[in-house]
Amino acid sequence: MGLLDGFIQKQDEVTAEGGLIDLGLDSKIYYDGPDGVQRTGNANYGNYQFTSLEDIINSFIVAYVGEDKLISKVSRTDIGFHAQRALAELSFDTLKSVKSFELEVPPSLTLPLPQDYVHYTAISRVDSAGIKHRLYPTSKTSNPVSYQQETNGDIKFETNTWKVNIPDVTLVDGAFIEIPSAEKQYFGKYMEYGITRTYDSFGNQIASDNDFVSKIPLPQFKKEVRQTIGAHSSESFQRNILYGANVNQAGEQTKDGVDVPHYGMIIQLEVDPGGLEVGMSVFGPGIPDNTTISSIEGTVSSTFPGIALEITNPPFEKWKLTDSVNQPAINPGKPLTVVNAELYGKEIIFVDLNTESNSWNKYRAHTSTTVTDDYEDDTRFVAEGQRYGIDPQHAQDNGSYYIDDNTGLVHFSSTASGKTVVIDYLSDSLGTDSEMKVHKFAEQAMYMCIAYAILSTRANVQEYIVRRFKKDRFAAIRQAKLRLSNLKLEELTQILRGKSKQIKH
Repeated sequence: MGLLDGFIQKQDEVTAEGGLIDLGLDSKIYYDGPDGVQRTGNANYGNYQFTSLEDIINSFIVAYVGEDKLISKVSRTDIGFHAQRALAELSFDTLKSVKSFELEVPPSLTLPLPQDYVHYTAISRVDSAGIKHRLYPTSKTSNPVSYQQETNGDIKFETNTWKVNIPDVTLVDGAFIEIPSAEKQYFGKYMEYGITRTYDSFGNQIASDNDFVSKIPLPQFKKEVRQTIGAHSSESFQRNILYGANVNQAGEQTKDGVDVPHYGMIIQLEVDPGGLEVGMSVFGPGIPDNTTISSIEGTVSSTFPGIALEITNPPFEKWKLTDSVNQPAINPGKPLTVVNAELYGKEIIFVDLNTESNSWNKYRAHTSTTVTDDYEDDTRFVAEGQRYGIDPQHAQDNGSYYIDDNTGLVHFSSTASGKTVVIDYLSDSLGTDSEMKVHKFAEQAMYMCIAYAILSTRANVQEYIVRRFKKDRFAAIRQAKLRLSNLKLEELTQILRGKSKQIKH
């Protein structure tokens, strides 16, 4: 019985009557797809050429594992591990695993790398006819980490520490929570609250009995706004910043668990410093890690004519989702602090944590000369005799790019702004279950890779057996590469016909 025989006649074991047994492989199901409509994108056209990784593992256990076989016994977990490793390795240079990612280059001239990106094969822009034009990588620039400097040129280090003024407080997931029974207590300790912080080998934030300066240089960020916490105003008898325990003079705007206007966590500023945006990270005494601005509002009251910044963080969002019966009384995401003389002169820092170097800013700002030419006249030949020493990698006007692996961004030259670009890249075929499949041309190579990996890592296996399977693996991979190279005699002949032309020098 063939795999594509859609129905078979078989006697039913219960009724003892013959009947048609549907194998789910008939042509109508294949062409119509699960939604019953052809060519809608839901069908798995061409899927017969592949074998799933699950079937590879099952077939390997049946054919290569058992009594009187070289591999008498092996766990399915080991086979699964070596199968995934074999699939990943074959994906890089044997299987046809090139994937594509298309986006339009925004004004920022940066695009994120695809989620399952391992390495690129080509980056191109698409013209109005849908034809791809190759962009070329530039090796003459980069986006290095840029550090802030003092006026005399010295590298800047933050001096943002505060003496914790909350009794019985400890840190849980970066948020200050009052737990008197906690082993680590931070009341009266000096701790960093700025952008750069120092941690011990166990991941705990450093706390000291004495004031100290950060040991980490302060990077240059895209946007950074700092507001100093001041004492009471002699005129209005109020502070310039309210948050934490004193977030609201009236006391009703941030009641935990009550659906009232401005529900959430708020920082109030007496004066709008300018440059604040939703999404900026917030740092300050008592403010939990990963706190960001969620909204910005205008004048909050006649007694506090400033702006209100609603803030949020993961502990606060988790607290909001907790059932009210089991919800802790203390909001674990809310800033816990009392603004007193110990905090005067400290800062609240609002920052866009994206870093930008001067090298990247200049590369982005540079405007290249883009020429559109149909090559029908001699405009390209006016520089006759002037091309001596030209570097071929720069002799093109499609644009250029470079990849910053540290930030996971592709940086494009200004000529690519607004253009549609396609990133062709390699993955390891392990991103999703649907990707974990092997072309049938490479099925034997998978078996040989798994067998060699298992035998070479086992004790008491004769070396000649290991070497034999190593040779078998090499031969199977080579055979798979030849099969998947997709060389057709007619296509090669057509290409080679153009090679017989005489080229005059």
